Amino acid sequence: MKNKPRHAIVRPPGDSFVRAVSDHPDQGKIDPKNARRQHENYRYILEDLAGELIELPKSERYPDACFTQDTAIVLKDRALLWRTATPTRRGEENAIAKRLAPLVDGVDTVPPPGTIECGDMLLLGNTLLIGRSRRTTPSGIDFVTRWAGALGYKVVPVEVPMGVLHLSTAVSVIHDGLVMGLPKVLEHPAFDRVNTLPVYDDPLAACNVLVIGDRVIASGEYQVHRQLEKEGFSVSTPDLSEFIRADAGPTCLALLVP
Repeated sequence: MKNKPRHAIVRPPGDSFVRAVSDHPDQGKIDPKNARRQHENYRYILEDLAGELIELPKSERYPDACFTQDTAIVLKDRALLWRTATPTRRGEENAIAKRLAPLVDGVDTVPPPGTIECGDMLLLGNTLLIGRSRRTTPSGIDFVTRWAGALGYKVVPVEVPMGVLHLSTAVSVIHDGLVMGLPKVLEHPAFDRVNTLPVYDDPLAACNVLVIGDRVIASGEYQVHRQLEKEGFSVSTPDLSEFIRADAGPTCLALLVP
């Protein structure tokens, strides 16, 4: 089971959320007020799971700022800020860095020309999986390989299928011995030594879940999550429909500081 994080950094969406970067067919139907209500319900669940919930003020300058997970990753008390490939999101990391600085031993940055978004990173035991996606480039992966390697982690690149935003969109690490996600991605050798739970019939949104301890936050009630309940997990399913319209899920809405 995953340990309880010391902190979780969250940020409610502003009215500018209507301009969130998304390929979802319903992106034009995003309702920021309803999104804030949904975010409040999400935070209510997360409060019971994280040591301390740190809420940043909403941002009108950055439409996607509510997706705090994308901006940084924390390994062994050291944080790495993204270098996003999305022009409208450049600068979101500044507020995150200020809140992270007192919580960790150091905050590092990805140098140009590489780009990497932390939604493309998944920790499986002592292995950091990094998705090769349209937002995470080979030179970005090369830098993270050196950065994480210095902290004692092995880095393994994993191809992200066309039409899928981030690696965490397609795969969720339930615990170090169980991974759930798209069958095509689970064929990667990185998952040969763990049990896998393929998502066949449910939509892509079913693949993205936030796991803390024996609790799972999912974006809807999907058939595959019944198997997680059989594995001993309690599954919460808050309405996150507005965030699905922005190509997001429950992991995207919280930056966890272990």
